Amino acid sequence: MGFGTFLRGRVRIKVNGLGTERFFNICKNNGLKIYNLRFKDNEAYAAMSIEDFRKIRPFRRASGVHVSVADRYGMPFWLYSNRNRQFFVCGILLFFGINFLMSRYLWRIEVEGNSYYSAKTIIEFVESLDVSFGTKTSDISCFYIETALRKEFDKITWVSADIDGSRLLINIKENEDTQFTYGEEEPCDIVASKDGIVSSIITRSGTPIVKAGDEVKAGDVLVTSKVDSLNESGESFGVKYIAADADIIIETEYYYNDYLDRNYEKKTYTGRVKERQGIKIGSKMINYNVGKCDFKNYDVIVDYETVKPYENLTVPVTYAFFSYKEYEMIPSEYTDEELNIILNGKIDKYIENLQENSVQIISNGVKIEISGEGARAEGAISVREAATVKQPPVINRTEESTEGNME
Repeated sequence: MGFGTFLRGRVRIKVNGLGTERFFNICKNNGLKIYNLRFKDNEAYAAMSIEDFRKIRPFRRASGVHVSVADRYGMPFWLYSNRNRQFFVCGILLFFGINFLMSRYLWRIEVEGNSYYSAKTIIEFVESLDVSFGTKTSDISCFYIETALRKEFDKITWVSADIDGSRLLINIKENEDTQFTYGEEEPCDIVASKDGIVSSIITRSGTPIVKAGDEVKAGDVLVTSKVDSLNESGESFGVKYIAADADIIIETEYYYNDYLDRNYEKKTYTGRVKERQGIKIGSKMINYNVGKCDFKNYDVIVDYETVKPYENLTVPVTYAFFSYKEYEMIPSEYTDEELNIILNGKIDKYIENLQENSVQIISNGVKIEISGEGARAEGAISVREAATVKQPPVINRTEESTEGNME
């Protein structure tokens, strides 16, 4: 039985007599809807709405059958049976009324398909458009949100905003090939950001100052924005400043140094756990359990469960379940093998982070020395990377004016 049927109510009738089939034919010909018609032992059972049941008296007389009510179900009958429980009935009606009212407002914003822009950034911008929690869904223009997002975020190539019950779902696609560079129209030099040796250089615009194999220091200009201005005959008549552009790889080193003490305190769980419950309304957490956890040392694990009365209704209320796990700090010592494993793991993680930033590892010169007090990892890691930055050039205004006069 659907929710709409439950609200309207339905009766199940029992029909017997020689004109049973004629009775149902008359009902059908007069637009009455019959559901779940079943025959059993010279009796027929069927369901119909309350409105249609009130219209069958003349059809019953015309067909000469006896009709009785076998069962009743639905909201009207439930309310009648609970007519003496006024507060209970009012509470149920109030519950449905509040749910219906809240389903007409926005209580959740979700962002999907984003990678460059964070969901928090997208949601904060949408809220700046006067679309936030508690906004009436009928007042929200999805087309306006889509247009504003495309205009504000230049990496977004496609966006779709849809209202699903009390939820605003934003799907976006980003242009991953877009690269943000130093202003193309602004003159700039390319300089080294670290000491090293130039491994390779490919210049697209500007004048290269160095070549592969040259040793450079941090701050040295590698490609200058200063270029000669040539006339139609190929003769220089002055200089101009452009945006230098080049692919430059520099061999450089990262110095790594880390120490691990042999003595440490080991976290050991005692097995004692205390449970608490709470409720989160909006951004405010309410712990409704009396008393606090009296453990000296403990970890807190929180599980959240969103309140969803219906599939498309999400309200700003979340149940929270807290688990307090007690632990003790026990004095312990690392073995030589453990010291070596932990430090090697940290070195591997450091190198992995470098590689994720497009740094090519040439060699790893980090060594681990173990003593009675602990262990130290120290050494240089040789790499190849684009260790360059762009900066505004120092422009000679006299040269620029000379160019202008020649033109």
